[in-house]
Amino acid sequence: MVPFEKIDRGVNNLAYAVGIDLGTSSIKVVLLNDEGTTVSTSSATYPLIKPQPSWREQNPADWWQALCRTVNEVMVGISSTQVRGVALSGQINGAVFVDRKGELLRSAMIWLDQRSQAECDRANEQAGDLFRKHAVVNLNPVNTLGKVLWVQEHQPEIYERAHLLAPKDWLNFRLTGVLKAEISDASTTGAFDLHERCWSTEIQERLGLKSDLFLPLVESNEKLGEVTLEASKETGLAPGTPVFGGGGDIPCMILGSGVIEPGIVTVGIGTAGHATIFADDVDDAAFNQLWPMCHTVSGKYTWLGCTYTGGASLTWFRDTFGGDYEELSREAEAVPQGSEGLIYMPWLEGTGTPSPDAQARAGFLGLSLRHTRGHMVRALMEGVAHDLRHSLECFKSLGLPIEEVRMGEGGSRSALWRQILADVFGCDLRLIDTEDLSAVGAGLLASVGGGLFSDFRSACEAVIRLGETVHCDAEQVAFYDAQYRRYCQLYPTLKKWYATH
Repeated sequence: MVPFEKIDRGVNNLAYAVGIDLGTSSIKVVLLNDEGTTVSTSSATYPLIKPQPSWREQNPADWWQALCRTVNEVMVGISSTQVRGVALSGQINGAVFVDRKGELLRSAMIWLDQRSQAECDRANEQAGDLFRKHAVVNLNPVNTLGKVLWVQEHQPEIYERAHLLAPKDWLNFRLTGVLKAEISDASTTGAFDLHERCWSTEIQERLGLKSDLFLPLVESNEKLGEVTLEASKETGLAPGTPVFGGGGDIPCMILGSGVIEPGIVTVGIGTAGHATIFADDVDDAAFNQLWPMCHTVSGKYTWLGCTYTGGASLTWFRDTFGGDYEELSREAEAVPQGSEGLIYMPWLEGTGTPSPDAQARAGFLGLSLRHTRGHMVRALMEGVAHDLRHSLECFKSLGLPIEEVRMGEGGSRSALWRQILADVFGCDLRLIDTEDLSAVGAGLLASVGGGLFSDFRSACEAVIRLGETVHCDAEQVAFYDAQYRRYCQLYPTLKKWYATH
């Protein structure tokens, strides 16, 4: 690490860090300076490949092209030598298979891919005790290991040559030429020992996995390597610029929300909907309800609760039935709480917390001739809020303190949706004005690693901007509490029906 006082600040007397977030649908890049200001941002999209129902893939070459374009764009007007560090955030639970030279062996299978249910079922029969003991999960098609087992079964010629990388770890390789795995991404795979913070050799041996599949690990704030001359020519970054381990998008989003100590929950609605909380350690008390993972703060952890298609539900509705977000929100605002008996289950790609089930599917329940498009949109927002409340209830069951709930980006931009969330949760919400939280979290890792700030606390205080408080309404809280109790009955009632289709 370069000591802050020795940094060459360049012609404009500032030093910079680059944070990059590889999301499900787009890449976002932020340029931070050592005063805590987001100087510039850029983003680029790439396609989602759907070769078969429940199969979801992307071409990593599209990610690299998007990274090169956006990084070049954010650095316009500064010297590349002023960038003191780079770090990446990326979609967790993806699987990129490369050979020993780092060459791609197939398209990347992303977290939404659900094809591996049969392989996961067999693995849970073989090693369920070890998954609970080490990974603290019941293996699910979302987990990276499920995708590995599918490739082992159906594409053995690829498996035999393969090393496994998370999506952002492949981009790290393109930047540095170093083939390593970062710990927060690795901790979500299902093949990791959370307690020892290393790959689980017991799980690998029980499942008969080859020993060289999983790569050496680095911590989130550890220097992984340096930008190569080849990568420099494409990205505009200076050769030799330090690249740090980075983190999964959820751990980086947590850091970008300032959740670096107990008591703070952060909630977000992007493609998925999620709730996360800081933890000093993990146990199996929330086994198969929440997802534990390593925090980007070394030695610490976080719990993730998830509804897989929270924001994707509204995007699907808009694309299917027309209108823009503002129009749909206005129509929903005219509908009373409870949507006059209409309920939405946001399970377009299966259920998450507290009952992971890849076979479950979404639906509207209670439709009548009275209901309009506005009713459906409000019911959708309420359904996502109820599904996210499951996560907060799980946090409470673990004995984790909830002193403040923060919300940023995505759904927080809708005044109606954030009010519904406050009322369903039964607590006030503090909005985060800082945008691109996962990219900012990656930027914070690069800032501390590159010496712009001495530690995460000072970095968070300088960079993260908190906004208004959304106060819950006591009358609405009582109404939604009763509705939540009814909502909790839906999945147990429908579980057997889903299993037969």
